[in-house]
Amino acid sequence: MPQYKLKYFNLRGRGEPVRWVLAAADQPYEDIRFSRETEWPFKKPEMPYGKVPVLYIDDKPLSQSVTICRYLGRMHNLYVDDPWESAIGDEVADSVHDLLPHAAQMVYAKNAGDAEKAKMLATEFYTSTLPPVMRELDRRLEGREWFCGDKMTWSDVFVACYLSQLSAHHEGSLDAVPRLKALVEKVVKIPQIEKWIKERPDTPM
Repeated sequence: MPQYKLKYFNLRGRGEPVRWVLAAADQPYEDIRFSRETEWPFKKPEMPYGKVPVLYIDDKPLSQSVTICRYLGRMHNLYVDDPWESAIGDEVADSVHDLLPHAAQMVYAKNAGDAEKAKMLATEFYTSTLPPVMRELDRRLEGREWFCGDKMTWSDVFVACYLSQLSAHHEGSLDAVPRLKALVEKVVKIPQIEKWIKERPDTPM
């Protein structure tokens, strides 16, 4: 089996879906974390593209969180061979990934102590930005249990990871999308992921 090392900040952020996919695949890995404020300036020149997360597979680096999760899915049977179904999985993951910059702005404003700006951004995000994406994802699940065919894939894990975090900050945000809510709850209850959530380091985001 390959040896995995994940390098990322001591945060959930873009590294967390990689950790969830590794958990779902029941794959051991080295979770290497560092401080964004004090260590990152020294680590950045070592990283491909100057960004993290980076997954090292037998010391070969792979960047970009969506790409990493897709690769792990292919390697560990969290993938479908049908090209169309596979493309649908890519699409739903990308649609959720596009939400990250908007969500991050809320967190940055809150951490900076700007409560008024954080509240304004949160209102816009949860009333305008997030709902149409969730409605479309919910529609994609009509008549099916998972996004890609009849099995759970990395895309389901990726989506559940981010939406579970977003809904934790805004109670009831998944209530209007019952199929999507059911998918998130199923993924969260997978024993390996449930175990990871209980044991992971407590970080601000």
